[in-house]
Amino acid sequence: MTPPLITPFRFAIVEDEVYRGAYPKNRNYRFLKRLKLKTMLSLVPDPPVPELLEFCRNENIKNIHFQVHKVKDNVPLNYNKVVQLIQIIIDPSSLPVFIHCLDGANVTGLVIACLRKLQMWSISSAMGEFLRYLRGGVISSEESEFVEKFLAEIEIPSTIPSWLWGGHVTFNKHPTLKLKFLDPNMIEQQEQQKKKSGFHIVEEVEKRVGENLLESSDKVTTEYDKRDDATEVDVKVSRTLQALALEGLDY
Repeated sequence: MTPPLITPFRFAIVEDEVYRGAYPKNRNYRFLKRLKLKTMLSLVPDPPVPELLEFCRNENIKNIHFQVHKVKDNVPLNYNKVVQLIQIIIDPSSLPVFIHCLDGANVTGLVIACLRKLQMWSISSAMGEFLRYLRGGVISSEESEFVEKFLAEIEIPSTIPSWLWGGHVTFNKHPTLKLKFLDPNMIEQQEQQKKKSGFHIVEEVEKRVGENLLESSDKVTTEYDKRDDATEVDVKVSRTLQALALEGLDY
């Protein structure tokens, strides 16, 4: 009998080829194998257990361990680690990726909330998602402040996933984060695209203005034609009346 596919606790799809959850157990390996992972990010206090490392080796999964202590009264993460994690997650060569901590809740949730800021989610939306995975359903003030004050510099690879800004840069400045583009052409291409769009808009406006001017000109000409006709009639009537007066006729 084929064993069932069992997802890790709190497993969820973050974006295409980006997954999150709790510490994988032996019973989860068969399911994780189906994801064809390239990278596993382990945000735990101690190095992953030998069984998990062996699974990663057998499946050609790169396991990267970030030492993160258990959640107590404070946030066990720091911004430097979050930046490193995000830069791995947004690199297409690392995908598909599975991010996990001990329980798949607070630590993983904070990383994803900061990723959402890079995606230009609002704080309320990012924290709303964060809340769905918490045990007690309450966000601490430290966790909320951690996400709000995440204002780090992120290195953007030359190629980005389609779920990040639609796969291309469409803005000049990020609203909250500093961005360093490893390929300056990404900005140049965006500027060129904006210029092309601008030229297209200018051409369209000029075309419409020209059409409006021609239409207005036609209207003016027609109006003057009408006025000329009316003037001609008035002149003819006036001349007729003058002729009658000269002949001494009472009109």
